[in-house]
Order: sequence, then C-alpha cells, then structure tokens
Amino acid sequence: MKKQKILIVTARKAFLDVKNHLKDSRVNAEIHVCNADVASLLTPRAILRELSNKNLNDISMILVPGMIRGDVSIIEKKLKIPCVKGTKNASDLGLLLEKLYNNEIKLSTREPADRIILEERKKRAMKEIKNAYKLSGYRLKIGRKNPVYLNGEIPHIISEIVNAPSLSENELRRISRHYVDSGASIIDIGMIPGEENSEKIPRIIEILRSTVDVPLSIDTLNKEEILVAVENGIDLVLSIDETNYKICDSLEIPVVIIPRDKNGKIPVSADERISIIEKIINFLNKNNNIIVDPVLEIPNFGFINSLEAYIVFRKRYPEIPMLIGSGNLTEMIDADSIGINALIAAISSELGIDLIFTTEASKKTRGCVKELSNAIGMMYLSRKQKQPPKDLGVDLLYIKDKNHVKPIIDPREKHIETIHAHKDKKSEMEDVEFRIYLTDKINAVVYKDGVPKLRFMGRRASKIYKEIIGRNLMRNLYHAAYLGKELTKAEIALRLGKNYIQDEELFKNGL
Repeated sequence: MKKQKILIVTARKAFLDVKNHLKDSRVNAEIHVCNADVASLLTPRAILRELSNKNLNDISMILVPGMIRGDVSIIEKKLKIPCVKGTKNASDLGLLLEKLYNNEIKLSTREPADRIILEERKKRAMKEIKNAYKLSGYRLKIGRKNPVYLNGEIPHIISEIVNAPSLSENELRRISRHYVDSGASIIDIGMIPGEENSEKIPRIIEILRSTVDVPLSIDTLNKEEILVAVENGIDLVLSIDETNYKICDSLEIPVVIIPRDKNGKIPVSADERISIIEKIINFLNKNNNIIVDPVLEIPNFGFINSLEAYIVFRKRYPEIPMLIGSGNLTEMIDADSIGINALIAAISSELGIDLIFTTEASKKTRGCVKELSNAIGMMYLSRKQKQPPKDLGVDLLYIKDKNHVKPIIDPREKHIETIHAHKDKKSEMEDVEFRIYLTDKINAVVYKDGVPKLRFMGRRASKIYKEIIGRNLMRNLYHAAYLGKELTKAEIALRLGKNYIQDEELFKNGL
C-alpha cells in the first residue's frame, strides 16, 4: 500500500477532520467530497454517480465512509477499482490509514473498518497473551497433568471455591467449570476455618479432578487437612505459617508461605512479615519449591505496610515466586470490582507476581475471575510493548466508553417540530400484567386477574418481547414501551451482575 494511492470519499461536514488525519498520515491519498452534508445520507449508487465522471487513473483503492448502508461492491464492479468501507468515525481514520500503509488490515465491502480493526487488535492481543503462558523457561511447576508453569512474566489466577466442604457435588462442578471458563489456571479448595473436614477432602478432590483439567490447591491452616489433601494428590498447599510449617519438611509439592506467627497473628510492619517468611524458608531449605504471600491487607487497615512487604521481598528475592490475594480489596471495598482488579493486575505486573488469588464469594464480586484475566492480559501487553495500559486490544471498560462519538444529525431535522417529554400520559392497561424478575435468566410472568398464567424466560430482552408480541399478548403501545424498557433493564442487570427490581432505577449514585 506504500506506493499506491487511495481515494478517500467523505461528506462536506467531515471534510476538515479527514483532511487533518490525512495530513498526519504517510499514506498517499486524495479526498473526494460528495454532494451531501453528512456521510450517513450517502448511498453506494450516489457515490458511484459522482465518481463515474472523475479521472481515477492513478487511484488504487477507494475508501468510503463506514456508516454507509449496504454493500459497496457495486462501485468496485463498475469502476474496476477495489472499493471498501472505512471507519464510521473520522477520529479513527488515522489508525486505519496507518494499518493500510503497513498492509496490516484487510477491509470489507460490507463491514465498517471499526469492527475489523477492533477484532484484529483483539485477535493479536489474545495470541500474544496466550503465548506468554507457554513454556519458555520457568522457576516453578505446579501440578503433574497439564501443569502450570510460573515464569515471572505473567500471573496465573487461583480461584477459590469458598467453604468447599459444605457444597454439593453439583455446586462444586458448576463453580469449578465457571472459574476455568473465566480464565482460572488453578482451582483452590477453600476449607472452613475452625472446622476439621479432612474426611471430605478425598471426595472433593475426586469430583474436581473429574470436572476440570487444571491443578488443584487447598487453602487451610489445619495440619490434618493438609496431610489428607497431600495423600490424595493435591498440587499446591495454601497456607503455611509458623503454626504448621514443620509438616512441610517432607512434602514434594509447592507450598505458599504467609507471615503468620505462632500465635496466629500477622505483624503490621513489612520487616516483621519478611522475618517470619525468611525463618520458614530457611527451615524448609528448598527455595525452588516455595511461593511467598506477604498478605495484602484491607485499605486503612495496613494496606500500605503490606504492600511495602511485597516490594521489599521482591527486591530481596527476585527469583522466588510470589502470590497476591485480591479478596481484601474486592470484597472489603464497596466499589465495583472492575477497576480494583485492574489495579491489582497493575501492581502484580510491576512486582513480577506469579499467582493472583481471587474468589467470587459475594454478589458484588461475581465475574472477578474474568475481570482479573482481562486485566492481567492488558498489563502484560502494556509492559511488553512499553506503553501505558490503554489502546492494546484488551480493556476493562465495561460500563463507560473511552471516546466520545458525535451523533450524525441529518440537517433536515432542524426544521421539524420538537416535543419535549415532561409528564407521563395515562394509558389504559391491558387485561394482562407482567411480573419481571431475575434468576439465572430473565423471567417475565403473565398475570391475568391476579393469577400467573404463563412464563417467558431468556437472557435477551429482544427474544422475550418478540415471543410476547408473537402471541398477541401486547396491544397497547404504552404497555409495550414499558415492557421493552423493563426487559432491557433486566438484561443489563443480568449481564452486569446487578439486582433488578421492577419499576426501580437500575443505577444509583447519579449514574
């Protein structure tokens, strides 16, 4: 593309934006301004009519606005010059031109370039992240079948099944599958503090081994539970401290050391924490089979001191694998977990953390494993490509958008009447009513005369209301609009892990 010339087709209002982006580009191009104010009013045939009378002898490609509807291959067929769709927004044109210059993208006559650029960027990012986990030298191996290799380059996720001994077989299978599908590399069996459930451990391990094909760890301070888990083939032990470390002398599997003293307390200062850890390391005398977790504390309850322990230990022992737990932040801060997980992944990236321990123990932390997986990938790409963690093909912008997209307004709209909606008009209700609530799906229950008659279930609002309309249950337009609004709220709540209560606002705090 470096020696070829592109004809960029645009409308009058976008001309200056296109011109500015072209000025900063290395692409050889010229601009054709069509006889229309906005690109959304253009059609493939209208563009063809304008270009048919233009000298295109030196043009190698025609790039039309991405918002044009329909297939633009008619232009290519008639003019015998490749014609493809560009981006919907002129603000993305610079990136597109750069990719065209480097022959990094193949455009379409049907799909806007925005989607192609996004998918291409995501595909490359995912491939790079996947390659980071492949074996290329490692400092610790966890598990025998499908082992996890810790290489200090990118963290793996350990996901805890909280209170595992109290769960049914179906719950153990469901949670472990969900964790692995979300990006977990290791499944942790969370035991119940203060209880002795060693007799249940063989069954739990057997169930999980037959469900997921990843290493298993056990999180307990109970000596008997640790020994039973080891006898039944556990791959990793959490947590080893001054109360139980002597049982590890004969263990051949990796263990995680925490700075908990013989009285069951974790010191406040970083130096004291590291002192306890070093004592246990020296006793075990096998640095190649240990992982260290200085324990990240709750904000305002020793968070900075605990973070200092991570920093000091990493500087002192750059080759010893480290683990960081996210629960004291995601569970103990009433804030959406997405940003918290991004920050944990950033800290882990800078410190060379090998394992991040997380769970989804409460409703507000649902989806944490997936969020953390995306955050880890984003931070890995940031470090490797030596650029801030943005514009990398992976992000955690679940609610907000980064860039403002200007609406394309038809200039003819200036001359039509505007009606300002202030008060709700009263409407006659249907002879049926709908009760909407969430389980693992959206439930829309039809009531007639106060009695439930029919239930519609699904995960998409559009599919449910199409079924309702198809059965002639909706004739009043006001009621149809209300139902569409509530079903859409329910779908958003389902996807975000929020509560949904019919007729109440979905978002609070001014959102």
